[in-house]
Amino acid sequence: MLIEGIYLDGKTSKRNAARLEVNSNHKITAIHLTEQQKILSFEHQSYVVESRLGNTPREITFDDEQLFVCDNHEEIDKLITWQTSNSSNQYSWLYHLENNSKLIFISTITTVILLYGIVVYGIPSTAKLMAHNVPYFTSAQLFSSLDILDETVFEPSTLPAKRQQEIRTLVAPYLSNHKSLQPKLEFRSGMEANALALPNGVIVFTDDFVNLTQTDDELVAVLFHELGHLTQKHMTQRIIQDAMLTIMVIFITGDVETFDLVTGLPTLLLDLTYSREFETEADTYALTLLNKHDIPLQSFVDAMTNLENYYLKENEGKVLGTVNDFFSTHPKTSERIILVETFKE
Repeated sequence: MLIEGIYLDGKTSKRNAARLEVNSNHKITAIHLTEQQKILSFEHQSYVVESRLGNTPREITFDDEQLFVCDNHEEIDKLITWQTSNSSNQYSWLYHLENNSKLIFISTITTVILLYGIVVYGIPSTAKLMAHNVPYFTSAQLFSSLDILDETVFEPSTLPAKRQQEIRTLVAPYLSNHKSLQPKLEFRSGMEANALALPNGVIVFTDDFVNLTQTDDELVAVLFHELGHLTQKHMTQRIIQDAMLTIMVIFITGDVETFDLVTGLPTLLLDLTYSREFETEADTYALTLLNKHDIPLQSFVDAMTNLENYYLKENEGKVLGTVNDFFSTHPKTSERIILVETFKE
């Protein structure tokens, strides 16, 4: 049997039209160079046949690095089939694996389960371990900077200095109980009603948030929530998770340049899920502190309700509903109220 292909001598890049000769014993014996009308003997050489990958031309590599390249997969498959008839042949296990639908199915399911375990359990656990073992100065320098936010998002607060001082005096005892976190309260405008905690201990209250609260207890309730984020190192953990998820997706897709919405969407959705979990942990921490300091738990509910009403008013006339809820990084207020009721029990 003769198989048409291309011959390379392993020393130069010159490609030669050739035919591979396979004898009646199903062994490669020679290569016929068509143009040179020359026959090269390979009867006593060992060789390796490359596994099939779609319609990509396959290589047969001889022990002295000479190559025979062929896209006649049918004939090459016959050659491999003949080889695999010998149970001791090096291709036998690979051939059977590639042609065993049950093994392929099991391998696929195993891979999916493994990836699910890594994403749902492995990455969060690893990120949490890393976040709680990152030195404070590393977290402060690499993972947060109020200066950057001041340049890109925030504007100076317009709250009266007297009001700012009143709030700082109010929260000072609670911040002093968390000295290890080095917490510090700052006020900013330029963003809608919000409160956030940076990994270096800075807690930011926006002017709109302060103005919509109706009692000091509501301010304290939200402060406790942000202290919960700092205690659990949620922001640092989220940054590490984002990095690990992104690297994993790029590793799977194998192409950094085409990392677009399609490949990035899983990372986004998973990140939102993790954020909701973080919020619930911070809520529980806030409720624990409120209970410890004999502050009504209703203050937390009132603060969350005020925030919800604020955003409903701000988004009046815009498209809301299930899509908005789905992409929200915070639990619904109704879910938080249930958490409070459960906590009371």
